[in-house]
Amino acid sequence: MTTATMTAQTVPLISKHTKLVSFENSNSWIKRHDIEGTLLIQATFSENPSPMAKGDDENPIVVTSSSKRWYGSRASIGNHSRIHGRSKIETARDSFTACLRPSDHGKDLIVIASHWDFKNLSDLEPALKGQYSVIKNGESIQCTVVKVLPILEGMGSYYGLQPQLEDGSSLLIELGFGTAEEWLIDDRGEVVDGRPVTALGVSKLVDTIANDPTVKAILGADGSTSINLSMISAGLRSDTCGKITANQWLPIKRKYVSAWFETIQAYISTQYESQGQNISNVILSGGGAALLKAIKPEVSEYFTIPANPQISSVVGAFDRQWARV
Repeated sequence: MTTATMTAQTVPLISKHTKLVSFENSNSWIKRHDIEGTLLIQATFSENPSPMAKGDDENPIVVTSSSKRWYGSRASIGNHSRIHGRSKIETARDSFTACLRPSDHGKDLIVIASHWDFKNLSDLEPALKGQYSVIKNGESIQCTVVKVLPILEGMGSYYGLQPQLEDGSSLLIELGFGTAEEWLIDDRGEVVDGRPVTALGVSKLVDTIANDPTVKAILGADGSTSINLSMISAGLRSDTCGKITANQWLPIKRKYVSAWFETIQAYISTQYESQGQNISNVILSGGGAALLKAIKPEVSEYFTIPANPQISSVVGAFDRQWARV
């Protein structure tokens, strides 16, 4: 693996006409960060939403020349489309369009963009470069992506944690929805091995919960043959899940999150048994790490976890590149 996977590149001087943006095209949450802060949008969307639909930063109504979409958690309550199973390269432009900001209008954007597949990192540039014209929540935004800086998904978390890590190599596992990315990083900060791991993705946890007898009995009571997985995904961040009350939902969530945590521990122990004594830091990041930290605070006794694990990669990638401007 080469240093082409890193973002440490020379970029044009940032000016009033140029803006640096960090972007992560997640299948569950679209993430964007710049000097204005972090924007987090649930990636499910509704095509041609009702005129009653209300748009805001986290639930934007996005109109382009070819579509009108309502992104966010509110859009996922009714009929919606999920981008799971589609290539992140394929969906990158639409997802980036959804997280444009009014302050992007008239700007040239330099975009730090992450992807889990190091073989396809170079495909991010043609996917994202070019002109954008969108009406978002009623406001016109026109801008141009002039440069794309690719980075392996999750590595921004490592960069953000570097000052507090022990000397030596690190194992980073970014717990995303569809996949978990695991990267073995040497003491120089170079990725020496890694791969996506579908067995550890949050989607496996969601699928397991969807098959719980209580969940099926309550959420399937209307005659549905399938459970709304997006509702369960949102419920992992909430005290309730649809018609499931807090008294019912919290024990279910704790039970399955605890079992998932044991799966993660067993995977690391098995896969890195021979290398364990050579790894100084084991890092968990991503939305899955945020979930574990919320449900099982003791996870911090076993792993190094960023302060805001769901957004730590997109923020860390930005901070690292911003320091080089």
